[in-house]
Amino acid sequence: MRSGEVKRRTNETDIAVKLVLDGTGKAEISTGVGFFDHMLDLFARHSLIDTTVKVKGDTHIDDHHSVEDAGIALGEALKQALGDKKGIRRYADVHLPMDETLTRVAVDVSGRPFLVFRTQFRAEKIGSFDTELVREFFQAFAINAGLTLHVETLYGDNAHHIAESCFKGLARALRQALEVDPREGGRVPSTKGAL
Repeated sequence: MRSGEVKRRTNETDIAVKLVLDGTGKAEISTGVGFFDHMLDLFARHSLIDTTVKVKGDTHIDDHHSVEDAGIALGEALKQALGDKKGIRRYADVHLPMDETLTRVAVDVSGRPFLVFRTQFRAEKIGSFDTELVREFFQAFAINAGLTLHVETLYGDNAHHIAESCFKGLARALRQALEVDPREGGRVPSTKGAL
């Protein structure tokens, strides 16, 4: 079973994360940040990765530490679950529509972390959630998972739809990229022999 479990404790957050890559999309999410819970719940459902995230954070200050540190822990758990990456498809891309919004997400499970994030929000908040935290999450997740990740919203107006299209796009791209390819025969999908 491809799974990863990470516990991360700082002066700002106390986080426990578990991922099961070959799951059914079961989610147990409690971050103290309502909109973020919603995003992680739909991430689990659309990636089919069983996702458990428990966060106790300093939300009396703001949501930044809870969101960023959850991204760090989730990235570390994904990296752990992937192990040597033998047999995975490695690359995937998705165009994800959400009503008036269209976002493109492309991923390379390369071991070389990099984020290109070309998404702009017309509103600074979705409810009480700072829209700039969407990028903070993606940055923390990509760097700690070892992903090359490109996220670009081609068009859209509604901030909720834009954020949701980014998270669903990530989920759907990872669902494809992490899938075991029977034609690989258990090889690492790289001419280098390692990722």
